[in-house]
Amino acid sequence: MIRNIASTALLVGFCTSLCSISIAEENWSYWRGPAYSGVSGEKNLPAEWDPEGGEGSNVVWAQEIPIRATPTLMNGKLYALTTANPEDEALMGEKVVCIDAETGSTVWEHVFNVYLSDVPAERIGWSSVACDPETGNVYALGVCGYFCCLNGETGQLMWQHPQYKSLHEEFGLLSTYGGRTNFPIVHENNVIISAVTIGWGDTAKPAHRFIAFDKRNGVPVWMNGTSLLPDDTTYSAPVLAVIDGELQMIFASGDGGIHSMHPRTGKILWSYFVSGRGVNTAPLVVGNRVYCGHGEENLDTTDMGAVFCIDATKRGDITRTGEIWRKTGIFNGRSSPIMIDGRLYVADDRAKLHCLDADTGESLGDPVRMGTMMRANLLYADGKIYAHEANGRGYIMTPTETGADIIHKFRFQRGEEAHGSPIVSEGRIFIPTTGNLYCIGLPDAEVEIDPLPPMPAETKPSGPNNPAEAQIVPAELLLRPGYRQGFHVRLYNDRGQFVRMAAAAEVQYELTGPGSIDDYGLFQVGRDVDQPVATIVNAKVGNLTTQARVRTIPELPWAFDFSDGQIPLPWIGMAYRHVPLDFDLLMSLRKDDPMASDLYIYLMSEFENFAPKRVFDDSSPQLRWSALLQFLNIADGANRPKDVEAAQAALGSSLQRLIDEKVVASADWTTWDRPTSEEGVFAAEPRLTIQRGPRRIDGNGVLCKITTIPKGARSQGWIGHPDLHDYTIQSDVYAFERNGKLPDIGLIAQRYTIDLMGASQQIQMRTWTPQLNRFSVNVPFSWEADQWYTIKFSAAVEDNKAVLRGKVWKKGEEEPSEWMIEGVDEVPNTIGSPGFFGNAKDAEIFYDNLSVIRNN
Repeated sequence: MIRNIASTALLVGFCTSLCSISIAEENWSYWRGPAYSGVSGEKNLPAEWDPEGGEGSNVVWAQEIPIRATPTLMNGKLYALTTANPEDEALMGEKVVCIDAETGSTVWEHVFNVYLSDVPAERIGWSSVACDPETGNVYALGVCGYFCCLNGETGQLMWQHPQYKSLHEEFGLLSTYGGRTNFPIVHENNVIISAVTIGWGDTAKPAHRFIAFDKRNGVPVWMNGTSLLPDDTTYSAPVLAVIDGELQMIFASGDGGIHSMHPRTGKILWSYFVSGRGVNTAPLVVGNRVYCGHGEENLDTTDMGAVFCIDATKRGDITRTGEIWRKTGIFNGRSSPIMIDGRLYVADDRAKLHCLDADTGESLGDPVRMGTMMRANLLYADGKIYAHEANGRGYIMTPTETGADIIHKFRFQRGEEAHGSPIVSEGRIFIPTTGNLYCIGLPDAEVEIDPLPPMPAETKPSGPNNPAEAQIVPAELLLRPGYRQGFHVRLYNDRGQFVRMAAAAEVQYELTGPGSIDDYGLFQVGRDVDQPVATIVNAKVGNLTTQARVRTIPELPWAFDFSDGQIPLPWIGMAYRHVPLDFDLLMSLRKDDPMASDLYIYLMSEFENFAPKRVFDDSSPQLRWSALLQFLNIADGANRPKDVEAAQAALGSSLQRLIDEKVVASADWTTWDRPTSEEGVFAAEPRLTIQRGPRRIDGNGVLCKITTIPKGARSQGWIGHPDLHDYTIQSDVYAFERNGKLPDIGLIAQRYTIDLMGASQQIQMRTWTPQLNRFSVNVPFSWEADQWYTIKFSAAVEDNKAVLRGKVWKKGEEEPSEWMIEGVDEVPNTIGSPGFFGNAKDAEIFYDNLSVIRNN
């Protein structure tokens, strides 16, 4: 093919303040394109094509590679995540595939297991691969939190010790049935990824968090998040842009907001909240403005969906001050907008293409109907819009002053869906579907590219380049006792630009927790540590401070009986969803006063997860009074207390019992005024203020998985190093029964789960919950509530296979001599952290006397 780079600039109104376009546009290294805009300067592209192929079809090649997301391209090779071995469920997994862009032939594949995930097979490969032209490496995030760096030419794993990150086990990445998986983005020396995580310490509560890793070795550089307790996971992709000379990373979040961070440090610059649910659309930046959309309810109106424009020069919470315009009623929940000649093109979720005035948000014409459902992004190139709707219809359009004219439409082959977006390079367009990856182009066409506008330079400080922010690296560590780790401190100015490395002599280190650190930043925890411990490494340079977090977990064996009333701080995903309780007190309360027993569980979760003083009323959207009554099963009908006197009558004696037991110090009743439908008339509603008492666990301490975390009642937690293998985990377990239903109680070993299932009265071993044909074994087992049982689960690697063995028996009885359930996984998980699994949606779960030991 003949290649010609045109000297004229592309005359469209896409973003002129974008991150560096330091490479030729034939690389499509990030799924939103070289300018993060869905716009390309490529010319001489087809105006029609036929997915059936053949002469005159403009199909260069088609490969039967099902791809849900958008492929990326670097140095003549395409990269995508997809299902491995889809034809054989026993071998099924996920893989990164590298494809020769010229021929469509597969160059290499990197296959890995999907483990401990709720994502079904049909939603594998949700994320896109990120390419790094500087190193030639590519980065991929699997649906289960498997995050790797691969050599783009060979597929070889590039990181060492470990070779990849297990974000489940190390950071508590949430992997849900919906499959939403975010996109890595490379910036300078970092690769940045995000997810809703449930970690440890001050990250124990769920939040949509970003983690920057050093792209060369996988060391965590910074971590920061948005609002706690988001309602959703999200797959909105971050974009990079220079706004008024300041580099920003802009993204939509699971908390219903659009946010901006400094990509080098993670410092949040501004936040704009628009919806109560997560926003999945990727932002578009044009000049100093951010355009985005969502398909959920707006915060300030019952209208569903919106497209909006934000002033990205503002700072702080700009929900009221940064909105330039917002047009509600457009369900723009998936497909990201593009800009053409000052017109904003938005494909809504129902596959209607809207054309809006970018300055005002006003509609410029009637929407163009394209089908029934839209997920893929639009591509604008060579004066044409390429659009593919989810149910298999494709359109090529030319933009007009008021919208677009359809010049060609087609249907993909039977059964094919289009969720990923088209990309373009070297005169060819690459189109992913759930059936094929297509390459289309005009025969013998010249390759002609109008260069995209270059990124404007970041503004350097006009005066002294003084440090304004310190960053300690590594930001997060998991160590074994006796291991050493060096820290260093980087200094940045107030625009997030690197200033210099701090000299060792000017850094003052101080530890909160065990260990020692010398003047040069060399940290170590002693070899004699025999329990999981956490250390905060505080570093100070002048008036600037920064912190790193270190978890130190000893080698096996371990034993925990929770008698100290503590959840080990370094455990991932355990705090917040579990609370320590005094089991002897709980049983005493349950016998004498069941409501006091339930109040003990509920209040302890409130005290542990929030604060020692709690106020329960319905004056806020959280409806804390109603939530308490719901848990106590007196929220509805005649059982619901109508006033403070009735509330005192219903709860007073049980609260007094907790006061007598010193669980509660005080319980004060007041009222608050609820507005009625009659103007100026208010109704007095109950308000209960409770202060925690001094009592701690002085009986048999247990770990309780609570039912009061609506999106955390079914969860997993990890308690060790991800590289552990060949061990046995054992715990005593106990379950309540509520409304005739039992929970599911489980343990995790080497990325397999053993589950004592309540409703089905069986024991199950598995590795991937929705795909039991991948690996699972079931045996019937009758069990009941209010009885302690012991679960024992062994994982081993034998002859390159994973061998799983389990047994369950009533506590106090003799342990069965034989394993009750056994299985062999031919596609083994050979390493993995021990952990917990529990589904407490129906009733509480209790754990005691946990142990983990090495096999023989």
